[in-house]
Amino acid sequence: MIPQTSSRASRPQPLTPEAIQSGLKTKQFGQTLHVYDRIKSTNTTALALAEQGAPEGTVILADSQTQGRGRMGRHWISPPDVNLYLSIILRPDGDPQRIGLWPLAAAVAVARTIEQATTLPARLKWPNDILIHGKKVSGLLLESAIRNGRFNYLVLGVGLNVNLTRDVLPDSLRNSVTSLRKELGRELDRVELLQRLLEQLELQYQSFQTEPPRKVLEAYRTLSETLGRPVTVLDHAGEWTGEAVGLTPEGALILRRDDQKEVIIRSEDVVHVRPSHAARD
Repeated sequence: MIPQTSSRASRPQPLTPEAIQSGLKTKQFGQTLHVYDRIKSTNTTALALAEQGAPEGTVILADSQTQGRGRMGRHWISPPDVNLYLSIILRPDGDPQRIGLWPLAAAVAVARTIEQATTLPARLKWPNDILIHGKKVSGLLLESAIRNGRFNYLVLGVGLNVNLTRDVLPDSLRNSVTSLRKELGRELDRVELLQRLLEQLELQYQSFQTEPPRKVLEAYRTLSETLGRPVTVLDHAGEWTGEAVGLTPEGALILRRDDQKEVIIRSEDVVHVRPSHAARD
């Protein structure tokens, strides 16, 4: 488990390259590391570095973001000194149609990191949210460039609420967002948590590239909060209600609608997937 931070809560351990890399057990992820006190968005910076040829496994980390981004252009609240905001540059081989599997593999890595570090029961809401007790604790953002039918690069952004407190959240999010600190009742060491996260992400990335798709899908299913549940999917074409019955080999969601027709829901088209009994957000 990750130890709690010093009792001097006003002095969190700084996120420095030296502290992070000194205990990091990866071959690539984080071995090239850019750390910023304050930045617009780690994904924006990572995309620029990827275009300039930054090596695979390069990590961009920020203590705070002024324009943190989630899916569909949503704002990711990014106060300083409390959370993890990072992006990783990847240059995978293989068919670009498999891109939908990587967010699933990455979500598994985040969930496993949380469970190993805290014993909290992390669960996955398709396509890219990590939940604890039904509340969002982490989210992923994948952006890519494909040239000549192959990946040029991927950028995976991860936001993880570590020591976030309720008072910094707007009223509209206080019932749907949580942090590891809130669930545990104590602060965590962000440096050690980041090290374990990068190790898990690298492990899942290796599996993503070498294992058959079913391995990623099996790992995801065991942690899924979505599959086998009644859900409402709101996309650009309208709203669908039914049961999430499975995943395609590419990681898309199979929805059996109330009229018993099965439809394929792809993450790039989805605005919300939520329990069908939940209030609209």
